[in-house]
Amino acid sequence: MRLLKLANWLSKGDLDKYKQKAQQARQAEAKLLEIESEVESLRSNSQQSQKELAQTKAQLQINQGFQVELGETQLKLQKIAAESKNYQQQLSTAQKELQLSQSQLEQAKTALAKSQNWIQQLKTPIQVIDIQKTLPKEDFETLWGFGVGTPKIETMATAGSLLIKGWVLGKKAKATIVRVMYLGENLLETPVEHPRPTVMQQYPDMLGANKSGFEFSLAVAGISAETKLELNAVLEDQSVVPLCAIVLKPQYAE
Repeated sequence: MRLLKLANWLSKGDLDKYKQKAQQARQAEAKLLEIESEVESLRSNSQQSQKELAQTKAQLQINQGFQVELGETQLKLQKIAAESKNYQQQLSTAQKELQLSQSQLEQAKTALAKSQNWIQQLKTPIQVIDIQKTLPKEDFETLWGFGVGTPKIETMATAGSLLIKGWVLGKKAKATIVRVMYLGENLLETPVEHPRPTVMQQYPDMLGANKSGFEFSLAVAGISAETKLELNAVLEDQSVVPLCAIVLKPQYAE
């Protein structure tokens, strides 16, 4: 009796309905599982995205730090560039000063060498080895006479100069100047104006006899070989009369 009722209850139409509902339930369950899988995937993606976001934020912070460091580095580079430019200017100035100092040093060395050479020249004695009279016979009527008192033959000049003293007395015209010549070049001129009492005693009636003397110091330092210096008298009428030649020679130490 019960089986009959169950059979009636599970009629064909009801069974199909239950089958349909069971199928729908299974589909819903499968859909739920699919949704849960998608949710899980989304959750996983979300976590991964959060990690990536955190990494991105961290990298951004690092990049920002790098930018700050980059800015500081650029400032340092600008400062270093400015200091480098300043150092280059200082170096250029120092090089110019060094070149000037080197030039001054070379000049000082040259001056020292010249000074040492000059000192050596001063230390080299110069000897008068001869005094040659050069007054031509035809000029005997031009002068009353002349003489060289200093130097004498074998006089030694040891201080770089030689004292020359003498007299000259014109006959037709007064002697006014004594000129020192070397190889045709005028080295020195000195006036005839010094008192010569002995000449005055010898020629008491001659005008100008009392002041017929000449006297001068002649630089002889640097003479390196035998040298002949000529003494000429220049008269008031501009005539030139040869007097004598003083021959000098350096005496080098052996």
